[in-house]
Amino acid sequence: MRFVYFRQAWQMLGQNRLYSAVYIIGTGLAIAMTMVIAIVYYIKIAPLYPESNRNRTLMAKSIKIQYLKQNNLGSSMFSYDFVKEHFYTMQSPEAVSAVMATWDDYPLVELADEKGVLPVTVAYTDDKYWKVFDFDFINGAPFTEADFQSAIKSAVISASLANRLFGTVEAEGKRMMLDGDSYRVSGVVRDVSLATPATYAQVWAPFTIRADELATTSGFGEGMMGVMGVCFLARSNSDAHSVKAEVDEIVRKLNASQDDYIVSLAGQPELHWKSLFRHSSYTEIDWVEVIKTFGTILLALLIIPAVNLAGMVSSRMERRLSEIGIRKAFGASYNTLVGQILTENFLLTCLGGALGLILSYILMFTSRNWILTLFDKWPEAIPEGLDFSLSAGMLFNPVVFLITLGVCFILNFLSAIIPAHYGLKKGIVYSLSNNK
Repeated sequence: MRFVYFRQAWQMLGQNRLYSAVYIIGTGLAIAMTMVIAIVYYIKIAPLYPESNRNRTLMAKSIKIQYLKQNNLGSSMFSYDFVKEHFYTMQSPEAVSAVMATWDDYPLVELADEKGVLPVTVAYTDDKYWKVFDFDFINGAPFTEADFQSAIKSAVISASLANRLFGTVEAEGKRMMLDGDSYRVSGVVRDVSLATPATYAQVWAPFTIRADELATTSGFGEGMMGVMGVCFLARSNSDAHSVKAEVDEIVRKLNASQDDYIVSLAGQPELHWKSLFRHSSYTEIDWVEVIKTFGTILLALLIIPAVNLAGMVSSRMERRLSEIGIRKAFGASYNTLVGQILTENFLLTCLGGALGLILSYILMFTSRNWILTLFDKWPEAIPEGLDFSLSAGMLFNPVVFLITLGVCFILNFLSAIIPAHYGLKKGIVYSLSNNK
């Protein structure tokens, strides 16, 4: 019986080409737009190289100090002294890493044989960084703790940069010139995509080589403010709360030790996925606003098309009343007629889903240099000559597609079953006469 329904539904597609085309395109566009949003946030949240531990990585980006007597406040990133004294000594995390924020122009690497210079992106990190993030070393190894403590100009570089500089990824022990200084290459890693901005760089070097800047920026905000963002790697998914509790205890002790100011981290550290929704270092995340924003987007992308499709189905049901009346007269039951209508809807939705999937990948690929920053509060400019590289694993996740398609099936089901129910409940005489 189901095969007969599908055959009849396929025939109906040919008989009502305009209706079918509009229905398929409408469903496809709704799924495509929803898929694009789902893919964007899948790339931002899912465990992807080299941020494969995102589900147990916590982020702290700022500290706030409220001065009680002066009735003012300040907010900034952490100082290196604060990180060393309070975060590096923590017991609950598996590892704690600090990354130095810089606002330099892109440093220049000298190419071989006097072929000019190449602007690169540099991340200044510590030796714990390689424990928090899961880089794939093609050659060599990370710079060591001794390199970090001694401020040795040692660097890890990306595979593409190694090939550009040396013509091979076998670059361990070789030297490169970065902004006029000689660096020893300690290791080469597989390229990191701009789609993972927390770890993206072409060169990774110890931030201790910038000692003057560290000393200068550690004098603000009671010595607690500076240029450090901090990442905490919990020992397991369930241990994230332990890390948060230990940081909260550090803050409590700081506030209990004096009466001049109040220290706050505004809910930090927080899991990686939560940090994506933080727009202010002064306040905690406004989850009501987040839900309202994304609820409105989903309403526009799914509910509104579903209502329009329901109107189309209702109009089509009116035009099919004579056919329905004849089938009722020959003994067709309510369930049989509903089954056929839902089969037609299912087939149209499947075709729309296939179209939506193709459109979403086209949109992601052609718009990759801006669409991944679409929902960022303060999007950063893409370095000249670079673009977002998206792997197959980033683009296609069966669970994401099936969930999106499932939601569309539910909405399309409701958009079909409601007008179908009211149309089929009309009497045979009314249907045959096709009264309007």
